[in-house]
Amino acid sequence: MDSIRAFIEEQFLIEFDESFPEDTNLFKEGVMDSFGYVQLCRFLEKEFGITFSEAEMTGNVLVSLTQIRATVAEKLSQQKQPQA
Repeated sequence: MDSIRAFIEEQFLIEFDESFPEDTNLFKEGVMDSFGYVQLCRFLEKEFGITFSEAEMTGNVLVSLTQIRATVAEKLSQQKQPQA
């Protein structure tokens, strides 16, 4: 999951710290726009072998590092569960 933080910090030229916590909304702070959002989704899909539905893409689930990590972890755990 460290690769997610590194990608965001490098791609959007920010650094998470006490003044910019990991639960900061990247859209509201003007860090990420729709183009950056698409880049982030593509990175996550490639890096972790996951895919996002349209509802997930438009549902404000990937707006902070905290939410992004939680979403990726949930998708990875779903992949490991046997399909019924």
